[in-house]
Amino acid sequence: MRSAVVRFALLLAVAVAAVAVWMLALDGSEEPEVAPPPARLYAVPQDEIMSVAVRTEAAAVAFERGDEGWRFADAPLVPVNLDRWGGIVLLLSGPEVERLLAPTSGLGQFGLDTPDIVSIGLTDGRQVEVRLGSETPDGRNVYAQLEGEPGVALVNEPWARVLLRLAADPPLPYWYYRVDPALVRIFEVETPDGVATFLLGLPLTDGGTSARVVQGEVASDLTNAEREAVLNVAGGPARFGIAAMPEGFSPASVGLDAPRAVFRVTYELAVPLEDKSAVSAAYAIGARTADGEAYHAVTPDSPLLLTLDAAWVDEALSLAGKIQR
Repeated sequence: MRSAVVRFALLLAVAVAAVAVWMLALDGSEEPEVAPPPARLYAVPQDEIMSVAVRTEAAAVAFERGDEGWRFADAPLVPVNLDRWGGIVLLLSGPEVERLLAPTSGLGQFGLDTPDIVSIGLTDGRQVEVRLGSETPDGRNVYAQLEGEPGVALVNEPWARVLLRLAADPPLPYWYYRVDPALVRIFEVETPDGVATFLLGLPLTDGGTSARVVQGEVASDLTNAEREAVLNVAGGPARFGIAAMPEGFSPASVGLDAPRAVFRVTYELAVPLEDKSAVSAAYAIGARTADGEAYHAVTPDSPLLLTLDAAWVDEALSLAGKIQR
């Protein structure tokens, strides 16, 4: 019994000594190194971003934030498409820098002599301007320069691509209907005389595509000339006006109590989103405007009063008559 107690006491002493040695070693060790956060070209809080303008050689666009959210600066009644806008303000808060190059005066070699510009307006009136040049040879980064700074930085290519696309393909709401006609799959014109449904780009068993028109119970292929006539209309009106509903607005005052027609369109997105590749919109067509250059219209997707180019509406209304089976 005594020998067991002795063995237990020895084991306990060894354990205590081991713990003491471990604690001394830990106390004398250096703190683990913490990697510094990646450098950023600039950094601003998201809630201080009030406007953004993107300018490329081919196009320019500007947005501003109001009480009801982000809208187009030159058309303040038009909100941004939230499906496309998600994450944009986070990107605008500042990109990480992959590498910083030494200051140089030879900006042409980086495409920064004629750069694309992203300009961000802040609540305190300051402007942050980023100049974007060429892609790096591996296509992973873009040369960038912050206004007022001599150095050239490498920023992530997707960051630049997403922001520059705002100008090349503005994030208009789906009801703001002006698209590439080649993306239209269904264009439908409904009048008191009937419905003409034009089906465009239908896949065939041989791998090609076909275009058809359905009128009542009759369906038939479109000729090439008929298909071109439909495509000339299907992309949307040349002029798309937008106005707030006037106080005391009456649908009857603009012929929308009994619309002369309803247009419906389904088109594919130029760049599909994760949860959708095509969208649909519908428009009720009322009376002509006082100047005769447009028709009043409404869509269930917006509370605004629209005006659509009169020549376009007339051409769309005439399609069914031109393609009578």
